[in-house]
Amino acid sequence: MKKIIFTLLTIFPLLACQTNHEPKSYSFELANLGDNVDFHTEFQAKYIASEDYLTTMGIASGSSSKEYPLPITLSYKGGPNNKMAPEHTYFDLFEEGKEEPIISKESNTTGGLDVYNLKLNTSYSYSVTVKYSSGKAFHSEESHFKTTDKGPRNLFVNNVMNIRDLGGHGIKQGLIYRSGRFNENDGTTKIDEETIKVMTKDLGVKTEIDLRRDDETGGITSSPLGESVSYIHLPMYYGGENVLTHVGEHSGVSYDNPAQIKIFFETLANEKNYPIDFHCAIGKDRTGCMAYLVEALCGMEEEYLYRDYLFSNFAKISGMCEVSDINNKYGATIKEYSGASLQEKTYNYLNQVIGVSEANLKSIQNILIDK
Repeated sequence: MKKIIFTLLTIFPLLACQTNHEPKSYSFELANLGDNVDFHTEFQAKYIASEDYLTTMGIASGSSSKEYPLPITLSYKGGPNNKMAPEHTYFDLFEEGKEEPIISKESNTTGGLDVYNLKLNTSYSYSVTVKYSSGKAFHSEESHFKTTDKGPRNLFVNNVMNIRDLGGHGIKQGLIYRSGRFNENDGTTKIDEETIKVMTKDLGVKTEIDLRRDDETGGITSSPLGESVSYIHLPMYYGGENVLTHVGEHSGVSYDNPAQIKIFFETLANEKNYPIDFHCAIGKDRTGCMAYLVEALCGMEEEYLYRDYLFSNFAKISGMCEVSDINNKYGATIKEYSGASLQEKTYNYLNQVIGVSEANLKSIQNILIDK
């Protein structure tokens, strides 16, 4: 009994000493990021700002992976009124108009946290909380910032190439993404749990539309992103042909691209399918064609359609995207049809040639257009 009492008497002073040494105050000086926070790299920003948008030559040529954005670093200076460092440092990031934080994460570095995939032209605020082993915590005030309005909203998703949001310039952000494949044609994939989390939790993807041929998918029948994502396979043939119009055989397999385009837009007409990611193999030709149609249907300026298409040159696509690919194929086909604008011509083409109903086309516009 005496031994137990002695032990308790020994511990209590130590606990009291530890508590007494914890700080009574903590000062925070959060970084003021400003109202035009850019996540594009120097080369990406150079291309976006260039008036000569018809080529990325000299900036990107499809030969190496330069498509990923930079992180935005949330940081602070300051500390306790003594030298006792906290056990944990947490950052909470809020998007304007949302009550719950979109990111609530512990920093594993001193004074900072790198965040990716923020939206364009959007206001955010962040705060910092430090905690000690006893449970004592100190909370900072909020620091506010706004991201650049210059697109595209290119994304960082590990092991997913050429991925970006179609939103940000006339289309709502966070609804429809374009990318490269999630698995190889032998069925293998480098998709890991972190990638799945970013795609399904952070970006919220509910539907994957796969435009690859049968011999490119590795025989998959469900999405590599997991059971929560619906998988829709719409095989199209490219091979240098006009994606919009190709109907024919390849290696003994028949392809009817217009029929698949119809199903693609019928899928987009159902609000329950969003957010959606669509892709082919590298996210350039078949994906580029579908992106062109969606963006044109939603009334985006033709120059931005070109800029978005050419941004694929920042990815390792083993070749170059050229504006002539659009003009001589998609543009030349659609511009034959009636309409005072590219938007009207695209609407009429999808309705009269592809067979997408007016109800579905209007539903897509209601869902996607950022009014």
